[in-house]
Amino acid sequence: MKKITFTFTPFLIILPATLCLAQQNAKLNIHYSQSGGLAIVVDHMLHEEYGFEYPMTYEIGIPNGSNNLSVYRRYSTSESWSEMQTKTSLDFFNGVQAVRFDYANNMAYVSAAFSTSSDSLFMEIVDGSGNSIVPTFEGISKYYDNRQAAVTVSADDWSDWTVTQDDWFRPLLHLFRSDSLYVTVGVITHSCTSSTWRILQSELDSGYVEAASHSRTHSATPYADPVGEIEGSKQEILSHVILPAPYNINGTGLVYTWIAPYGDYDSTVDSLLGVYGYIDARLYANLDTTAPREYIYGDSTLTSWNVGRNHFDPFFPTVELGAPSWGGGDTSLTSLNNLFDTIVAKGDVYLLMWHPQVIYSDIDSSYLVDHLSHISGRTNVWYANLGMIYLYHMLQESNNLPVDEVTAAKGTPNMYSLSQNYPNPFNPSTVINYQLSARSFVTLKVYDVLGREVRTLVDKVEQPGSYSVTFSAEGGAMPTGQADPSGGNASALPSGVYFYRLQAGSFSQVKKSMLLR
Repeated sequence: MKKITFTFTPFLIILPATLCLAQQNAKLNIHYSQSGGLAIVVDHMLHEEYGFEYPMTYEIGIPNGSNNLSVYRRYSTSESWSEMQTKTSLDFFNGVQAVRFDYANNMAYVSAAFSTSSDSLFMEIVDGSGNSIVPTFEGISKYYDNRQAAVTVSADDWSDWTVTQDDWFRPLLHLFRSDSLYVTVGVITHSCTSSTWRILQSELDSGYVEAASHSRTHSATPYADPVGEIEGSKQEILSHVILPAPYNINGTGLVYTWIAPYGDYDSTVDSLLGVYGYIDARLYANLDTTAPREYIYGDSTLTSWNVGRNHFDPFFPTVELGAPSWGGGDTSLTSLNNLFDTIVAKGDVYLLMWHPQVIYSDIDSSYLVDHLSHISGRTNVWYANLGMIYLYHMLQESNNLPVDEVTAAKGTPNMYSLSQNYPNPFNPSTVINYQLSARSFVTLKVYDVLGREVRTLVDKVEQPGSYSVTFSAEGGAMPTGQADPSGGNASALPSGVYFYRLQAGSFSQVKKSMLLR
């Protein structure tokens, strides 16, 4: 996605979208409404960069003895409520927006995605008589629908050689799709002619396939042209195929996953991945195939977000299917099944990988067909593409979420923070929350896209605590319990993008909002 630089006067702030986002303290903010519902708000620029159209699973506490509950969802206060479908632990489903109630443990697992049109997600839980119940936000499940473990598959070397010269890829993708297994395909973009791109489009449209970059030329590091290999390959994917949701934000495609050729990885690659919007990197290594295979807990654990690099640390596959000539694969059904069972029991991610030129001749073999049958169709396992697993992990990893002052714990906040306004987009008013950890002189001001100040919402000394301001585009602001600083004389604002800036002592932060009339 194109990098954006915003310039303000009289101060200058540089905000390249993919360089600053990970430094925000609050990726999500949770607010309780007076009616008993919840508002979940994602950081605007993070939302703009990555989309988050894949459902996150929110753990919502429900009162003891509850039954026959329903969850309703909407994206703005002007929308009508939409009832979410209810699933049970016996249903097989992945990546859909749904709620699953665990009445025995007083918990609702609400899997809901954000809309491209709004940073806000509103939800309300009602009983059989239509009365709202009081929910308690408990956090985000480690995996979708609070599953025990996750399964994903990746495949290398999509190119003319493996697709049109030798038709290896399509039959294999059909095999995996028949077991409802998701495959992230590494595309060598400079090795694809128009027919190979057309076939990739067909596979994307058929579902279960994610397009990942496997570089332009499949070179070993150091690259002669690292920007061309990393950014150029991504742009070639976006220019030749139309990515389906959730890899598409209002017509802009997203390539989340980098699959390193030969598993080569160096500091240049590490630096550039985050600059060009990748969030995860799958490496490669000849894996130990000694019998019995030893598994160390953590080998298949999702890696952490690297703030300095703006992407997750690299991730290795669990095992390679087949017997490549260079070694490291596995063709033992017993070994593969035992490895999968061990990882599920540990609650980790089972990441299969394969090369089409290696396993195509084994397409009917027991180790392949029966292993896929063994790992698929389980209701306690989450199945998704690698990019979606890491996109989910991006928000899930920030599980210590700020909650507004309505329900905040007593005492002094331990940090300064500025929350994303909600609702967003808004009309005509929106709420801005912030926290102060020490007595400070505070200014909260709103600017238009030209950097002109259009509102002063706060301009005074404030004590440590949590604060809320309602910014009205009709004129003025109404800080809770305070007079309108503008005196009610400010003129109504037109539709457009506005930035609000909190300055509290040496702390300063800017966020973006949108007014839609």
